[in-house]
Amino acid sequence: MEDFFSDGMPSSLQSPTKSRCDNQHRVQEDSNEDLDSNHDTTNGRTALIASLDDSPDQKTSTKIDELEKRVQDRLEQINENRSRDQEMISSFQDKLTNEVSVLCQGVKEHMFTVYEENSQAMEAQLTELSQVLQNCTRLLAELQAVSQDLAALNAGLCQPED
Repeated sequence: MEDFFSDGMPSSLQSPTKSRCDNQHRVQEDSNEDLDSNHDTTNGRTALIASLDDSPDQKTSTKIDELEKRVQDRLEQINENRSRDQEMISSFQDKLTNEVSVLCQGVKEHMFTVYEENSQAMEAQLTELSQVLQNCTRLLAELQAVSQDLAALNAGLCQPED
């Protein structure tokens, strides 16, 4: 995570605490040098120390503000990317839904075509079965008629002659 925020940043922005300590140390060294060279001016020393003390805090504060701005910009970029990703997924879902609907419609049409073909084949077979059953019924009626005739003939032959 640290590498994420420190990539491409000046070293002074990478570690504010270290930078602040280094700046304070430099200010103290600069102050000591100035104090050694300006022993006789008390007001000048105080003004110089005050200006040096304000300067590192302002620089650090500016650097922190810059870092906060960069982090905020990065977060906004991440959120924009997420929004784009969501739009892309929604678009993909819509396209996929449309394609699936078209495919399902094609499958339905094919299914109804197969149903129609099967219905026609079944209707032809049912017509043929009906004709066979009618023939069976007719033949059964003829067989029963012949059977009755044979029974009557047999009954006539089996009667004794008086």
